[in-house]
Amino acid sequence: MKYRTTMLCVAIFLVILHFTVVDMVTAEHADTSLSAIVLYGMSEVKEIRQNKNFKKDNCLQKYLKAIPKKSFLLTAATPSGLENTFMYRQRNLEEQIVIILGDKTREEAKAFSKAVPLYSEWEGMSENPLNEGNFVDNWLLKRPGTPIKPFLYLFKAHRLRAGYECAKAGHEKGLWPMLAIKYKESLEKALSFNNPLISCIVQDMEAQPYVYLEGYGRP
Repeated sequence: MKYRTTMLCVAIFLVILHFTVVDMVTAEHADTSLSAIVLYGMSEVKEIRQNKNFKKDNCLQKYLKAIPKKSFLLTAATPSGLENTFMYRQRNLEEQIVIILGDKTREEAKAFSKAVPLYSEWEGMSENPLNEGNFVDNWLLKRPGTPIKPFLYLFKAHRLRAGYECAKAGHEKGLWPMLAIKYKESLEKALSFNNPLISCIVQDMEAQPYVYLEGYGRP
């Protein structure tokens, strides 16, 4: 009797687990965010066409039109393994900068993407995305005339928002209010350059309920 009860419980657990995983996968692929693809770099650009608003979203259309057909963003194979994934994200970041700011920024974009300390996973810890965001300040200090400055403020804003969500999740009451202010400041600086694609990405990011951890509100 105990054996049958145990097996029944295991069967119920497996059924629940199955539908939970299905729901998670469906949620992940139901609506691909432009800001996530550009700034987080884990999803592929090709997934934009899966976005339910693709055909009526001018920003998505504008972004895709800016990408050459032979671009790495459209032709690269899905990476496998930690090392390949890290190299993919570096190259992805470089290409995103070039698409948004033009090929004249290629050299600087490549230098930044190879230098910024990209984490394979932030692990829910605020210091990890913030370390990536703070790297922008060091870059701007050393290279005040950098041609990729508009993107850097956008990149920093994304990491500040991820850090904000982590700080709220970790009950870091002295940190998240400050991050909310810095996030807004970085967005304003990014928008001040009047770059149409950056404005689109900011609009998309502001519309997202979260960029990393769900359930902690917007800054």
